[in-house]
This record gives sequence, structure tokens and C-alpha cells, in this order.
Amino acid sequence: MALPPPLLPRSSCISRSVTHATPHKSVKTIPDARTASSATAEHSLLRAHARAGRMQPARQVFEAMLPLDRSLVAWTAIMSGYATHGPASEALVLFLRMMDWSLRPDGFVFSVVLRACAAVGSLRFGRQIHCAAAKMGYVGSDLFVTNGLLTMYASCQSLSCAEKVFDGIAVPDLVSWTSMLSGYTENGCHMEALMLFLEMAHASIGCDAFSLSVALRAASSLANRSLGHQLHCCIIKSGFSKSGFLENCLIEFYGRSTELHLMQKVFDSMDDKDLVSSNTIIQCYAANMCDEQALSHFRAMMFEGSECDEFTLGSILHVVTRIGAIHYGMEIHGYLIRAGLDSDKHVMSALMDMYVNSATLHKIQCMVPLRMLRYYLLVQGKLDQFILASSLRLCASDLDLAAGRMLHAYILKLNMNADPFVTSSLVDMYAKCGSLEESHLLFSTTRDPGIAAWSAVISGNCLNGQFERAMHLFRRMQLEHVQANEFTYTSVLTACVALGDVVGAMEIHGNSIRNGYGTNASVVQNLIRFYLRQGQFQHALNLCLSLSNHEISWGALVKAFAQGDDHIGVLNLFRVIQRSGGVLDYPTALDILNSCGKLELLSEGLQAHAYLTKRGLASKPCISNHLVDMYSNCGSLKHALDAFRYISDKNASSWTSVIIAHLENGSPEAAIDLFVQMLRSEKIPTSLAFLSVLKACAEIGLVTVAFQFFVSMTEVYKIKPSKGHYSHMIEVLGHAGMFKEAEHFIDSVVPSDSSASAWSLLCSSAKQNGNTKVVKLAMDKLACLVPYDC
Repeated sequence: MALPPPLLPRSSCISRSVTHATPHKSVKTIPDARTASSATAEHSLLRAHARAGRMQPARQVFEAMLPLDRSLVAWTAIMSGYATHGPASEALVLFLRMMDWSLRPDGFVFSVVLRACAAVGSLRFGRQIHCAAAKMGYVGSDLFVTNGLLTMYASCQSLSCAEKVFDGIAVPDLVSWTSMLSGYTENGCHMEALMLFLEMAHASIGCDAFSLSVALRAASSLANRSLGHQLHCCIIKSGFSKSGFLENCLIEFYGRSTELHLMQKVFDSMDDKDLVSSNTIIQCYAANMCDEQALSHFRAMMFEGSECDEFTLGSILHVVTRIGAIHYGMEIHGYLIRAGLDSDKHVMSALMDMYVNSATLHKIQCMVPLRMLRYYLLVQGKLDQFILASSLRLCASDLDLAAGRMLHAYILKLNMNADPFVTSSLVDMYAKCGSLEESHLLFSTTRDPGIAAWSAVISGNCLNGQFERAMHLFRRMQLEHVQANEFTYTSVLTACVALGDVVGAMEIHGNSIRNGYGTNASVVQNLIRFYLRQGQFQHALNLCLSLSNHEISWGALVKAFAQGDDHIGVLNLFRVIQRSGGVLDYPTALDILNSCGKLELLSEGLQAHAYLTKRGLASKPCISNHLVDMYSNCGSLKHALDAFRYISDKNASSWTSVIIAHLENGSPEAAIDLFVQMLRSEKIPTSLAFLSVLKACAEIGLVTVAFQFFVSMTEVYKIKPSKGHYSHMIEVLGHAGMFKEAEHFIDSVVPSDSSASAWSLLCSSAKQNGNTKVVKLAMDKLACLVPYDC
């Protein structure tokens, strides 16, 4: 029903002091007992229906009453029902009807009407009621009316008027203080709310559960942990520690303040946990990205047989979507069908998001959302903007342009194309389906497109490789004074990377800082990627320091420094990671150890070893092998051998690393001994291990041992020799002066594609030994294979 007119009609002069006057003459006969009894029954029935929220039968009883039987009590009962249960606008219409009958309203009537004004947000009508109540003397004397005025002005976002009313109360009661507190928090004035609460405490006004909950909400919004802790103490001292309502508020406060251990402690200490308690803690864990804890609480609810509502399922479905646990989500889908919640629009939207995200992630088509869409249409008869947005995302994921166009037609039919959420989803769908021109056409015909639509069209152009067009749209958006968000910035930064536009990216960086996105994790991570791509490692490092540890991709930064052979930069970055307590993965740890080895910095290598040990990474075989390599490169054979000994499960790679370490640090005999130990431990040697031991034999001149190893490699382990293996065999023969055997080995064993390098090596060995005959032979052979090689 439409709202009442903004101004009271002149015929409804509510300050008129007429108590029982009516437009009709009074009936002078006294009603009999039967009539009085019937009127009393009607009043009782009216009150019962109104209190229970059954407004249609209540209205029928009211309209069936004789005009003379509609006392002020009856009018008040029906108006109170509408103000409480809705629609509140009906209460205002009935009030105007009552004034036409010249009934004088009392304080309770004014409070009911003010409550209705607050519900519909009618400030103009509320001010007229204020004037009428003031003329009749209720504002200064009746706190019931005054408190109603406070609530009305606060709900209509007129805090200055609410403050004037509050300041005019000689002795405000607890309801007055609480109404003003609530008004401040509802309008985002959390600091003012806390100041008023402190003033209330100094005035020795006893707090109730509601006023404490309002103060907690304000402390939470201001991230004032200290005050929140003090309020918790106040709750305990005031004897409200077992109030379920306040315990739920404390759970929410600690959850929003990221003090999750205290939140869990409050939850565990509750005697009577209700659905609100479980919903609150699940929502807080989900908001803090603690998905496992949220799922654990949900499983506990299911195990205890507790009932869930749409808020529980909506929160847990978002968690399931984020971690990609589609099978668990399907179980929840089955539960909500049994619970009869499958037609709730919020649950349906969360479910569709889950299925769409799963289909997008695994690059598969999923028919479940389409079946859900048909079912929802069958039950509800109409789709809301959230369901439509999820459906359009599915079309974009499946590249189903035909289905997207059908949904577009449905949206036009329902005249929902003006909804910014729907418009941006349509623009995004057309762009992802490759129909960029349709996306542009829709965007160009959108009146006053918001940031969501701008972001969608810019992202769509980047997705289709139209990076210059994306930058042009971004500049247009700036000229139209539309402020970018994180999605806009990430898209245009992608365009800058593709175009190599350093100047443009730096301008966007500055713009993001001015608009308050300078520390946004998504924007900063894209800027870091851009600067790394441009080789500006120091810029990238400075940006990393503005993020929290879980938001920084230390691995990507270390990898970029390592790929640029900036090993000093890698170690400087490692020091930053140490100071900030950053978490390393295996590839990052390997890059750090490699840099220590390349620079031959033993002290830094020892620090890295200690840090990896504390983090539980040093015991992994791949890390242990690289520790051996690092100590070997730093020239510390003792530390390399110690690192090898600490490896609990030594594999072939571990043995190979320690063999190479001894070989490179001047201990070829020890390298051969370690190789023999490896064979005895029944580890299958690798091609690299044989290459190393053959080189050790060549350095010492162990011809027989070298041939034994070579035959074992080819015949026992079936490893195909490489050029390196052949070269080391030529070396061992050349150093021993066995040139005839070397010639025979080249002619009979070395394949033709490796013979040139073999003859070249034999030529060098013969020169060192002064054997001119072999030198001439080798040169002749090389002249046929590779002219001018020797």
C-alpha cells in the first residue's frame, strides 16, 4: 500500500482537544449486555491477532467493528500490529483515519506512530507527529513519546534532531540513553556512541544487556580492542556474563577483532549455545579465512543434530566454494533439500556460486545450476538479481552465449536491466563469451554505469587482448569521475604489463595510492608482478613490505631475483623474510641455498640452514641434497659431509651430491669410496654419479677401476653413456699414456656423433705427453670430421 501523504490534512488537526467526538450523533440508548460482551470479545480477538502478527484477520475484525466500538484501544492495537509486523505504512494510514474521527491520541498512540515513521523512514511525517505531540504536551512529560522521537530521528538519519531531543530530556532514563547509543551506531558514528556510553557510565546509569551490546558493536567497528576488553570486564561485573545475547555479541566482537582464541574461549564457556551462537562463530571464522575451523564447527552442529538455517548454510557454502570442496558442498545441498531450504534465495545463490566456481576451476560443464534455476523458477516464479548474476557467471564459464542471451531477454522482460549488479554481470558474460561488441553495446546503452560495469568492460577487453582499448576506457572512466576499485586496477595493470607501459603503470600506482588502494593486497600483488617483469626488484621489494606475511608471495619475488642472477638481492630479501617471520616453500628455499653457494658465502649459508631447520624444511631430501651442494660450493667439505650424514633416508641424489662435493674439493679418492658405499647400500646410481666417479678415476689415473665402472654402467644399470662419460674414459687412458687403447676405444666404443670431441680430447692429451705421432693421427681424424678443430 502506498505511503500516506507527506503533510497532514487540515481536517486532521491532531492537536484538537476532542476526546470522543465523532462525525455521527451518539446513540442515547444504553447497549444491552449482549452488545457490550460482543464488543469486548472483538477487542480481545483484535489484540490477539495483532500481537501474533496475523494482520489480515486483525484487519478484518477491525473493519467489522461498529464505528462506535472502535475505541482508542482498538485503533492503537491495529496500528501497533502494523508498526511491529508490517507494513508500517498502514499504521500511518490508519492514524490519519483515526484523526478524521477526531479521536485524541495519547502517548502510546504517538509512540506507535513514531515507530512506524522510523520503519518507513518518513522524516517529514515524523516531524509533524513531533509537532502534534509537543502541542499536546507529551514531549516534555512523557518519556515514552520522547524515546520514540529519538528512535524515529535516528532511523531517519537525522542525528542532529535526535541530539536536540535527547539534550531536552531533563532526566533521561535507560531507554533514552540506549536509543541515542543505538542511533549513533546505526548511522556509523561509533566514536560518538562510545563517548556517550562513557558519559552514561560517569552518570552512574546502570547498563542493561542492549546498551552493552551497542557499545561492543561500536568498539568492534573502531577496532578498539582495549575498550572491548574493558566492556567484557564490565559485562562480568554487571552479572551479565551468562547472558546468551551478550555472549553472542562478544563472539562477534572478538571475531571482528581477529582475536579468534578469545572468541573460541567465549563460545566454549557458554552454557546454552543456540543457533545464533553457532552462526556467529562460523561466520567469524569464515570472514577470517579460517575455513577448517568453520567447517569443524559446522560438522559439530551436524553431529549434535542441531538445526541449521539459511545463514548457517550460506556461510558454510561460501567456505566450501573458497576451498573447492565440491563433494562436501553436494552433501550440504542434499541436507538443505531435506530441510526445505532449497528455495531460499540466499542459499540458492550461494549454491549456484559453488557449482559455477567448481565448473570454472575444473574447466568442465555443469548442468546442476541450470536444473536449480528451473526449480527455483518453478517454486518462486521469479529470479532475483543475485540468482541471475550467478546464472550469467555459469554462462560465461561454459562460454554458452545462447543461454546468456536467453537470460538477457528474461532480464529485459522483467525490467531488471537497470540493476547495476545484473548489468555488470551481462557485460562480463558477453565479453567472456567472446562477443566483445555486444558487451560494448550493452555498456554504451547503460545509463550512468557504476564501477562494477566499468570494471567488467575493462576486464573483458583485457581478456580478449584489447589492451589499448582497456586503457582508453580506464581514462574515460577517470574523466567521468568514477572512482576505480581493486578489480579495475588489477585489470588495467594487466594491460600495462602486456603493453610494456611503464609510465602508465606508475601513474596507476600513484592513482591507486590517492584513492586508498595503495595497500590493497590484490592491487599491490599485481604491482609487484609488474615491477618484477620490468626488472625493478627494489620497487617490488618495497611493495612487499606493505603487505602482511600471508599476502606476500615471497617465492615469486625470490624467483625473480634468482632468474635475474641477482644473488645478492636474493640474500638481502632472505634477511627481510627472516625479520618478518615469512613462510618459505621448497622452491624458494632452494633458490636461497643456490645463491649462498654461487656467492660462496658460508656464514649466510649457515644462517639459511638454521632458518630452514627451525621451519622444518631442512629434513626433506631435496633440501638436504641442496645443502650438501651449497656447502660444497662454499668450500666447506666438513659441513657438506655433516649435512649428508643428517639425511635420514639417503637416496641416489643424496649420494651423488656428496660424491660431487668431495670431487670438487680435491678429494677424488674419497669420492670413489663414497661411490662404492652407495653401491653397497643398494642405491641405484644415476648417470651423474657415474660421470663424477669416472672423472675422479681420470684425476687419479685408475684405468682398471674406470673401465669396471664404465662396463657396470652400460651392462648392469643400462645407462646410455653421454659425451661426458666417453670424455672421462679418454682422459683416464690419456693420463696413463695408453694412447693405443684410447684409439681402439674411440674406434670401437665411441659413437660417431661423439667421436669428434673424443679425438679432440685425445689430441690434447697427446700434446701434453709429447706424443707427436698420436697428435698427427688425431689431427688427421679431426680434419675429416671437423676441419681446423685441433
